[in-house]
Amino acid sequence: MNEISGLSESELKNKINIFRQQIDHKERDIKALYQEMNHLNRGGQELRAKRDELNSQVKDVKEKADEYRNKRDEVNNKIAELKKQKDELKGRTDGYTGKMGELKKTRDDLNYLAKGRLESLNNAYIDELAKFSTADIPLEHEQFLFKRIKELGERLTATREANTIHGEMSNIYNKMSEFHQELDTIYALIRDMALESQEYHEALLEVYARADATRRQANEYHQRLMEMRELTHPIKEKIDILKISVSDIRKELDDYLDRMNEIQLVKDEKQMQEKRTTAKEKFKKQGRLSLEDLKVLMENDEIEFS
Repeated sequence: MNEISGLSESELKNKINIFRQQIDHKERDIKALYQEMNHLNRGGQELRAKRDELNSQVKDVKEKADEYRNKRDEVNNKIAELKKQKDELKGRTDGYTGKMGELKKTRDDLNYLAKGRLESLNNAYIDELAKFSTADIPLEHEQFLFKRIKELGERLTATREANTIHGEMSNIYNKMSEFHQELDTIYALIRDMALESQEYHEALLEVYARADATRRQANEYHQRLMEMRELTHPIKEKIDILKISVSDIRKELDDYLDRMNEIQLVKDEKQMQEKRTTAKEKFKKQGRLSLEDLKVLMENDEIEFS
């Protein structure tokens, strides 16, 4: 303050003008920085809006993906149930196949023993039995017929057993045919459902791919938004520094303005004193006053009216 009191009025005015120019310059800089930051903020708002819109689309796509996944899993669960049925039927079929092998071997062995069809063997057995029942045959021929009848009886028994087994095999074959038809139906259902499941799976993959692309785009906007925010930080710092600087200059300017006001008050007082002196002298010499001179004297209690 001692330095300020030692300055002349001209030096004070010059200094005040310098301070005001500095403030004006810095405030223009602050305004320009605010405009730059506002521009960045508007760009940030656009990026944020695009990012949020894309994230909303990702959410919608995820809901669609969940729908496809649920449908695919539902079909796969049905396929799993059908596969259980298929395995059960296949196990039963395999059991019958083993049984058929055993029966076929037994039947073939019996047919080998029979060496003939039931009807022809039965007819031969009846003929030979009729011959054996005839009284007028030689003993040697009777012994031959007895062996022949015994052989035919064994063969006849074998072919009957073979026919019985063949009938059992036919029943098993019919059941196996039913099982195979059921298996064919199950295989067809599994095939159709597998195609349906694959369609849902491919749709799911497509949705995932679209979601990933949308998410990447949203992330790009988010990254640009973060980068833009980073750009505003140094601008804010510059603005804060300039504001502090302006505040400091204003404080210093106030000191100079206070000193200038003090000088002006002294000048005004001196000028007023000169006006009073002039008005008083004029009143003494001329005995009259102008309105301005009267006002000066009255304001300073230099004249009274009784």
